[in-house]
Amino acid sequence: MIKKILVVVSIMAVLALLVWPSQEEAKVEVAVVKIKQPLPAESKLNIQATTANLPAKSLQKQKVTTDYNSNLAKAAEQVATQYERALKYPPYSQPLSEFDEDRLKPNQFYPVESPIDDKGNAVTVSLSKYRFVYPEEITLKVSAGGLKNVNVELANTDTKETVTTYKSNAQDGEANVIFKAEEDYPRNLQIFVEANVDGKQIPVVAQIQYMPPSATLIGFESAYPQSENMLIPANLKVVKKGLYRIRANLFTGDTPLAHLVSKQRLSEGSQTIDLKAHWSILPQGMADMRLSGFVIERMSPSPGERNSFGNSEISHFDINDFPFDSLQQLPYQPNEQEKLSLEFLKGLADG
Repeated sequence: MIKKILVVVSIMAVLALLVWPSQEEAKVEVAVVKIKQPLPAESKLNIQATTANLPAKSLQKQKVTTDYNSNLAKAAEQVATQYERALKYPPYSQPLSEFDEDRLKPNQFYPVESPIDDKGNAVTVSLSKYRFVYPEEITLKVSAGGLKNVNVELANTDTKETVTTYKSNAQDGEANVIFKAEEDYPRNLQIFVEANVDGKQIPVVAQIQYMPPSATLIGFESAYPQSENMLIPANLKVVKKGLYRIRANLFTGDTPLAHLVSKQRLSEGSQTIDLKAHWSILPQGMADMRLSGFVIERMSPSPGERNSFGNSEISHFDINDFPFDSLQQLPYQPNEQEKLSLEFLKGLADG
């Protein structure tokens, strides 16, 4: 059973590589699966004869084990197929579609509802985002039919201590609440709303994050071709030095093209990091594009220190008249680590 658990964990580890592949990640040790040599014919006959004399319970246990191994092989085969498909593109420039909601909306806050009655009526709390970075204000909207007023408490999620409170009257079933920016807000914040709906007190609880900026995206320099990539230099003002991962989405009009990722160690002060778009994800002849959905992340330097995020002074960056024909149309070649991961998955699939 321990061996089976290790195999499952190995598949999950490779899945993580599939979701967030990066050539600049720390080297990952990949387990090696030993493929046994085929058994000779006489050995197979001996096994069949022995099996025929086994009690029913042993045969049932063998069947369960066989089914488990079969399901494991099928899962590994599916992951291997997906991973092999992903390796057609470099990890820093992966195709993006309208269905990749986690990448298109990386800081999405999903509205929280609390029922008022058994007729489907509810109080809804909405925020523009999940993660706020100083000096952003925390703005939220409370809405419900018959809403009179709200009492909102901001508290430390970890200690349950109240940070600040706000009271607001509703108008046309909506109440807008604004908490001023404070650099010393705790990272994990709980929003407790008590809504007065026609005299009935309805509680709603939501969770958000607030943190000081680790770096700020100032803007981009003009995109230019380099070998098989379109390079877009990003200018940042870094507050805390460390290993940074910068993410952005590339569009043509409203159509998503690619999810771009770059990772680099940055010092404090003015720094530049290049985002790269591989030619294979760019429509041939496409000259006008747009970057948006920026995520500036300072990665965790040690187990005792959490990752942190920065902010951006711009919402998008337009790329105009890019010379697509200047790119060298060379197919992407996976590195040795990626090849080894694919070989490992195919080994699992083959049993």
